[in-house]
Amino acid sequence: MKKLLLGTLLCSSVVFADSVLLLQKGWQLIGSSTPIEDMSRFSAENVEEIWHYDASQQQWLGYSPDSTIQAQMNDHNISPLTSLHTWHGFWIKSKQDWALTLESTTLSTAPSDANQAQDIIQLKEGWNLISLPVDAVVSANIFEGMTVWKYNPDREWELYDEESSDTSFPQLGHIKNSDGIWVKAPKDTNVSVIDEAAKLHTFASTEAMESYIQEMLRLNARPYCGIEPLIVSVPATFASEEAMVTTSTDSSSADTAVPAPAETPTSTPSTNERAEDATDTNRQEDDVDESDIVKHDGVAIFYTSSTNQRVNITTFSRLAAGKSDALNTIDLEDQRSIDSLYLVEGKLVVLSYRYGDYATIDEGSEMAVDTVYPSYDTQQLLVDIFDVSDINNVEKISSTTLDGSLNTSRVIGDTLYLVSQFSPQYTMDYPKEYMTLSDTCQSYFENPSYDDYDEPVSTTTVSSEGTSGSASTTSTSPTTEPDYRSYAECYNIQHDSQGYFRYDYEHPNVSITALTPNIEGTSLNKQSLIHPSRLYAPAKHQQSPTMTTISAFKISDGTYQQSNSFIGYSNVEYASSNAFYLVSEKYPIYYDFTNYKQRSMIYKFGFDSALSYEGIGSVYGYALNQFALSEYQDILRIATTEGFSWGSTGTNNSIYTLADQGDQLNIQGVLSGLGKANETIYAVRFMGDKGYVVTFEQTDPLYTLDLSDPTSPQNVGELHVNGYSSYLHPIGEDKLLGIGRDATESGQVLGLKLELFDISDFTHPSSLDSITYAQGTYSELEYNHKALAYRNSDQLFAFPYVNYGDYYTNYQSSNYLGVYQVKENALIAYDPLEASNYSWDQARGLIFDMNATTYVSFFSGDTVLTKELNTTN
Repeated sequence: MKKLLLGTLLCSSVVFADSVLLLQKGWQLIGSSTPIEDMSRFSAENVEEIWHYDASQQQWLGYSPDSTIQAQMNDHNISPLTSLHTWHGFWIKSKQDWALTLESTTLSTAPSDANQAQDIIQLKEGWNLISLPVDAVVSANIFEGMTVWKYNPDREWELYDEESSDTSFPQLGHIKNSDGIWVKAPKDTNVSVIDEAAKLHTFASTEAMESYIQEMLRLNARPYCGIEPLIVSVPATFASEEAMVTTSTDSSSADTAVPAPAETPTSTPSTNERAEDATDTNRQEDDVDESDIVKHDGVAIFYTSSTNQRVNITTFSRLAAGKSDALNTIDLEDQRSIDSLYLVEGKLVVLSYRYGDYATIDEGSEMAVDTVYPSYDTQQLLVDIFDVSDINNVEKISSTTLDGSLNTSRVIGDTLYLVSQFSPQYTMDYPKEYMTLSDTCQSYFENPSYDDYDEPVSTTTVSSEGTSGSASTTSTSPTTEPDYRSYAECYNIQHDSQGYFRYDYEHPNVSITALTPNIEGTSLNKQSLIHPSRLYAPAKHQQSPTMTTISAFKISDGTYQQSNSFIGYSNVEYASSNAFYLVSEKYPIYYDFTNYKQRSMIYKFGFDSALSYEGIGSVYGYALNQFALSEYQDILRIATTEGFSWGSTGTNNSIYTLADQGDQLNIQGVLSGLGKANETIYAVRFMGDKGYVVTFEQTDPLYTLDLSDPTSPQNVGELHVNGYSSYLHPIGEDKLLGIGRDATESGQVLGLKLELFDISDFTHPSSLDSITYAQGTYSELEYNHKALAYRNSDQLFAFPYVNYGDYYTNYQSSNYLGVYQVKENALIAYDPLEASNYSWDQARGLIFDMNATTYVSFFSGDTVLTKELNTTN
């Protein structure tokens, strides 16, 4: 218990506020990201001497707590070493193993820009003895074009030199902030660790690529605060229980049965059965298609749900005739779940996923568990392409399997673009280094006067002065805070039947099941999806080695074309007709927790045949979703929020404009300060050279933005209403539809709300009309724009929603498709369609005309409801 308490308390009181350097007896080359102003902390008991090389003066500086050694340094005209900056490396000779506790400077109250400036290393021409000034782990290529030497914990030299073919020294793998390094610079220069670590590079060989990934996973899996990770086997993702259950095809099951065809078709429907003015998938960009669970070509309709392993086929003419059963089905196999569909020139693309089998439990594990949780093989993404030009005789063209999970996808012309994500599968443990406890640690771990809950405390002398000039008295009493720093050398010491030990985190035992993802298909042999020359990696090492990949497929024949990848997460994806922009929020090397300066990295990949990596940029904050980005006239616009509404420093909402200049997405202009204190962005829509942003904490300010000058974006108008919009949709040229939630004036969130805005006077937006629903109503459209069916010809629209209002009284909830229209500056609500089979699945609406009649269909699971819509009343 005491070792657990000590580890936990050191984590909370030392690691997050301080840093602990565990020093070994003898010479070490180290660094500290904390400035050391008081050299007396290197006591004569622990330290013999310290040396730093001052490159600016081309001289050595020395310090020793031993007056005799210090006098010898003085006699040899060695300048005294009186302090160490954050980027100074230094040699230290210790008399024994000991721990140095240093106060952290990361938690600074200085302005954010000042904190960021602390990542700068000042290099002089020639040799420099330095360390990293920020808490980070990076590769040596941040010093591109220079020579770098590192004296590692095994007291061996490691070398980084791009021009050298010397193999007598091991290659320098990574640099931590506690490492001192020698850097030979060709000229005076400053190196920004953050900026250099953001740059991407590829690899010359598979061996170099795999070594780099393994180094990253060893560092990323390393325990924090000396606590073993709760999960050391890291699969790409975990399956839900439902995903492992075979779907029943028993016709007695209403939930899973495939409806029998009402009739056997004899031919493909003729063109006179074509629907007119049918709504299609709601897309962000008109010329970039997005996947959905309902797709049509004007004659045939293909629909599915993620709980099924099949695609249902029907026609518009059947729906208009009141026939709700499927005309045909495409059944999938292999325990998969369907994600979404595309329909391109008679070819149906089905995107699905599946999981592997239960993993074998390691019988030799020393860990005792009460419950064994299953682990799964890598999730796989499947791409099946069918020829559906004759819906009575569907033929599979190709089937391709990729390791990993699907982030998003797009179709432009005849090309399918997939964005997938893969995390290496591995297990890791650490050797134990047994040790003899120091007197300090022995007094803590073995002193019988301490019970399991006692913690050592320091004492302090308290002086109290009597009143009326009485004499002062002093007494010694325990402090209220335990003196954890005096036990810093005991950090991470553990105990078993053989004695006391520390885990050797420098030399982990790694067993890799799958390091990189594979791809295989109908006419494609199994091969790696990741290629050394097309995997872009940052210099930042201490991050998850998750790989994000863009892959291209030719839809007409189902062939795999090309892939490009980068190491890092993709949280938000946006596609223009020219490029894919992938945004990663997990990139920052460090966080300034006081000011919370979160950074997002933006990676740009072109839609050429090579999927070329075109550049990288960074902005502060995080992007809400794909609508937070837009490309217009070669300028990327992105809306971000910094901080949290509950944070002590509040939030900052901004619009950035970026231009592709070489291999960099450089900021052209910034508009900050949108919203009131603690408000965050809830919705964004860019339309040409204009933008619209909704922020919320208590009320819904709608801001109108003039983006005609990318170097100077302007906030030109605003409107405050109760509630907020989470999705904005253009209605013609002068109106904007907001779908979100109603709220009280104090910010209490209520039910669904539709708001129609007039933006004809751009500087003075106004509200024309609104429709609100009772509390307990929710819609998929609040977070998924594809749930909206809209047609511009008559401004009819529909979306699904659920009413949980009666759930807590009669355990019933209702599933609806709301149908609406914008008429004469007002919102008109028609009677909704109600599905009797409530489903947690996605649902869709479809509006179409046939035989001079308007119809609305509601797709909910396998159920399809259709009714005529009379808009004249």
